[in-house]
Amino acid sequence: MTWSNVPGRPPQSSPGPSDAQRAEWERGGTTLFPPAKLADRISTVLLLVFGAVMTVVTAVVGIVAVASVTASCDAEAGCTPGGAIGGAAIAVGGAFVLGAATIVLSIGAWIRRKPSWWIAAIGFVLAIVVIAWGGVVFADAVDSGAGSSSSVSAASA
Repeated sequence: MTWSNVPGRPPQSSPGPSDAQRAEWERGGTTLFPPAKLADRISTVLLLVFGAVMTVVTAVVGIVAVASVTASCDAEAGCTPGGAIGGAAIAVGGAFVLGAATIVLSIGAWIRRKPSWWIAAIGFVLAIVVIAWGGVVFADAVDSGAGSSSSVSAASA
């Protein structure tokens, strides 16, 4: 004889949930992680992780780029490394600050039990914009130093 053949309910050591509680649980009213909340948390965490990885990669690239630019930049070349350092600082520092603010705001939304994926998405897009802006400042500083020397050599040739 198996439990499925026993008439009545199986024996329980403690009283089970009431029928109203069971019906509410079956509707999903008391689940710990409803599907919408779980998807929100997963997408938020993924966007935050992608933003952090992007910031770390930008920092490594910025350090290498600044080191290579400042090694060949001197008074004879007519460039100053300040613009390159400034561009890298805008890219890395801006992405870091935006990432920290995004984490704080996302956790605040979690505490208030509000959706947070859109906060992480806006932070991710703004980090991309800041990194691009820092890259433009960096490239302008590098090109202005190289552009003046190449235009002089082109004019004299």
